[in-house]
Amino acid sequence: MLKSLTGFLDYDRDKLAALSADQRIDYFEKRVRLVVINPLRRILATEIIVAGGESSAVLIFGVSLCCAIEATGKFLTGGKGGNEQRFHAFLNRYMAPEFQSQRLGSMSYGQALWLHFRNGLAHGFAVRHGGFEGTAQQPYFLVRSISGYACLEVNPTLLLNDYFAGFERYLSDLRGAPAGDPLSADFSDVFETVFIRGE
Repeated sequence: MLKSLTGFLDYDRDKLAALSADQRIDYFEKRVRLVVINPLRRILATEIIVAGGESSAVLIFGVSLCCAIEATGKFLTGGKGGNEQRFHAFLNRYMAPEFQSQRLGSMSYGQALWLHFRNGLAHGFAVRHGGFEGTAQQPYFLVRSISGYACLEVNPTLLLNDYFAGFERYLSDLRGAPAGDPLSADFSDVFETVFIRGE
């Protein structure tokens, strides 16, 4: 049955309630690959790496990836908490430990990613202090002083790879969780709400 599903909710919604728990995880994986991971890999390869500083697609890439972290956090938390809590839930559990352990002034790198990157892009079309810089061979993080501000530079290739690896670990944990486990129950609740009921 899963092979006949497109990954596009409007076309699939009436069939999703019949999926088993394992099939729902498979569908979720298919959907995230279709609408997030594969398009961001294409944008990274064709617009960001090739065009370098000549393309502003890195900001579309950044806001989409920050939203993906937040959305995955919603499935992880069962929709509990606000957007910031969901963002940090996934970031802290499944992505690089530097997001918790490294500091940019009084903020962790994770807090800076939320405040300067996610919120800056979502509410003002700009990373507040910092940006997406570097090639795949360069460091994940770099802190520089620019115009009197400590700025976090995040390597876009490594951020996408980190999200993807974290997403794979989350899927593995979901598939290994016994029925009734909070991880499984939280995922199921959000799958029902978002994918089946469309709320």
